[in-house]
Amino acid sequence: RELFEKLHPHNALHCYDRRLEALYSLKKSGYQVGTGVMMGLPFQTIENLADDLMFFKDFDIDMVGMGPYIEHEHTPLYKYSDLLLSRTERFNLSMKMVALLRIIMKDINIAATTAMQTLDPQGREKAILYGANVIMPNLTPLKYREDYMLYADKPGITEDPEDSRAYLESRIKMIGETIG
Repeated sequence: RELFEKLHPHNALHCYDRRLEALYSLKKSGYQVGTGVMMGLPFQTIENLADDLMFFKDFDIDMVGMGPYIEHEHTPLYKYSDLLLSRTERFNLSMKMVALLRIIMKDINIAATTAMQTLDPQGREKAILYGANVIMPNLTPLKYREDYMLYADKPGITEDPEDSRAYLESRIKMIGETIG
């Protein structure tokens, strides 16, 4: 809660309790529930990350997206970029979180995020080897991709959806894994 309140505006749209209520409501309605965490946020502690892992386990979350926080100069958090771990440290922390979550929750779906590939050219493949089991192709039509630039150097911006799928298939095969 403390970290959430440091990072979000204080208004009705950004309420910690409402966000948790939404997750509980989805689960109660019978949906598979996913959530996530970014590693290396300003003000984030190792204890925050440990609490996230325990929340995923206690809630019995079905799918998690975990990846390194990548700063963007046009966001309010950019003013805290001097507090950030290095990009390498954020990437390595992300790999450790994937591995720990896989140990804690054997049957959870864990996404290998594009943010991982942004910080390491083989980031998503490494995430699969560390315990992630979901990789998502970018199916957004090319003409809209630049409107969805959450951070600089996002991979796959110029690939058409079919090329993106074929690229991911070849990368997964290259590390000795198969797509299910």
